[in-house]
Amino acid sequence: MHRLAVAGLAPVLFTAIAGAQSPPSVITEAEFLSALDEAHPAVLARQRQVADAQANIVAASTLANPQLGVMSEDPSGPVRQLDVLLSWELPRLSRGPEIHAAEREADVAEAQLFEEVLELRITMRQIYAGWAVSTARSERLGAQASRVADLANRERSRAQKGETSGLEAHQLTLAASGLRARLALAEALAVSSRAAARVWRSDIEEDASPVLPPLPTATDPIGSHPRMDAALAELAAANLASKAAGRYVLLPELVGGWQRQEVGPESFEGPVLGLAWAVPVFARNQAQRSQADARTLAAEANLEMVRREVEAGRAGALAAYRHLAKAALEAAESMGANERMLAGAVAAFGHGEADVTDLLAMFRLAFDSDMTALDLHEAALAAHRKLERVAGRALEPPQPTQPTQPTSQGAMP
Repeated sequence: MHRLAVAGLAPVLFTAIAGAQSPPSVITEAEFLSALDEAHPAVLARQRQVADAQANIVAASTLANPQLGVMSEDPSGPVRQLDVLLSWELPRLSRGPEIHAAEREADVAEAQLFEEVLELRITMRQIYAGWAVSTARSERLGAQASRVADLANRERSRAQKGETSGLEAHQLTLAASGLRARLALAEALAVSSRAAARVWRSDIEEDASPVLPPLPTATDPIGSHPRMDAALAELAAANLASKAAGRYVLLPELVGGWQRQEVGPESFEGPVLGLAWAVPVFARNQAQRSQADARTLAAEANLEMVRREVEAGRAGALAAYRHLAKAALEAAESMGANERMLAGAVAAFGHGEADVTDLLAMFRLAFDSDMTALDLHEAALAAHRKLERVAGRALEPPQPTQPTQPTSQGAMP
């Protein structure tokens, strides 16, 4: 069982940014995650359990204090007596197993802290992904609203010259109005997502724009998991507690000191030695031993369940991510063709080869394709976060410096 010191979490869970930095107006996922370090309030707030466990090691290792006592007897008769006594309880035979059990409990606490910090990272990734996706949707809607508005203005100008009836301009104006309404909703969601991101990284600039994270390579989540580490440490602590409970024989309490007696004008003095020993006739840690046995059985069962859950979760998460990532990449590849299709539709409409209904139908198809690609990308990112959770460690994605997703700017109100 390895020990996971709090300082040792940084290389595994905390993303450090090296090399060239992105422009001030752009923030990548790695830059956003770099705020999660040992000094982050969310991490500091979760270290109390480790501190308590380490304090229990100190408590189990500390020997009992000696006791100093003074007794004076001065009866009405001619004899007076003064006793100065020092007593000390010898260490328990169970002290060694108790110390080791406390150390394993600290391993449990540190593994749990490791998992909690990983969960914080996953939460930050979820918040960043929501911000980036909502921003990407806003950009696509904004570009399409502007494009449709330009077409509406052109058709309105043609209608004023008597070249058209004005019906096309009216239809395009309605489409642009619907797009602006959807754009307002998307922008509100992006603003809300930015506010959620600033909770985790307060130094985000007002004009910062998130980069849509690329899909990481599928990594087989093999190796240890903090939940399994915690379950193994808990089983070891239970076995040690059972061993400690079986050592119910106590060592004696030693007493030593000095006694002085005065009988009339004469005095007598000398050392005093003794011991007190609890004989285990009735109390032999019966309750503690029963509890320890039950704890060991529960720890063994918990370890088996954790192992099954981790293994099953890893297989399912890896398969789900690979499936969604493949679908998202295929959808992204089709987005380049959407732009060419829209350009052709606009040209055909301008030459009178297609009516406004055909043009808006092309916009709808392109927009649905764009939004489906974004939805799949967002779902794949969520699947990768789940893969990271069942892996029990950070799975570092590639770090872009600029957006890589194409856009067809196709939309339909």
